[in-house]
Amino acid sequence: DFMRIYRTLAALAVSLNGILAALATPAAQAGPALLFDSGNGQILYAEDADNQWHPASLTKIMTAYVVFQSLKAGRITLDTKITCSEAAHVQPPSKVGLPVGAEMTIDLALQALIIKSANDVAVMLAEALGGSEAQFVAEMNATARRLGMTRTHFVNANGLPAADQVTTARDLARLSRAVTRDFPEYAHYWSASEFRI
Repeated sequence: DFMRIYRTLAALAVSLNGILAALATPAAQAGPALLFDSGNGQILYAEDADNQWHPASLTKIMTAYVVFQSLKAGRITLDTKITCSEAAHVQPPSKVGLPVGAEMTIDLALQALIIKSANDVAVMLAEALGGSEAQFVAEMNATARRLGMTRTHFVNANGLPAADQVTTARDLARLSRAVTRDFPEYAHYWSASEFRI
């Protein structure tokens, strides 16, 4: 009986220490958030939804949207090949790591962009479709304005750190809803968990 009581008290002490440690830990800073029903756009939860912050790799949602627009307009096909430039090759990870001059199809590039979040492939797509990354980014910003993303500004196609590259949770919700509404035929890219190159 004594050992059973001792083990119970020891377990209580461990639990109490865990509770006290949890209470002493400062709250996590999660940043802006917005949860919405993608069917009707109804906002279910929002916190700092209009505060500007840096989108990082969520930028690639807009990069993909602009590529999808080019596919829909018939300017390219999924079989169109794009080339890895020096500028694309030197992008930091996450990346595919193709050598300069190597090619891949738009289909494979979209997989690398969306599934792997490949920074080099974002630049390859931007250069191939825009003539330069700067021209492609101008199209990203024009598309953002058309979609009502009033507090968003892009300066690159991959989301690597840039002080002037900003958005809000509300603007990204608009973009997320638009990409699924406007291009349902490409939904398989967003649900895939792996790809082969």
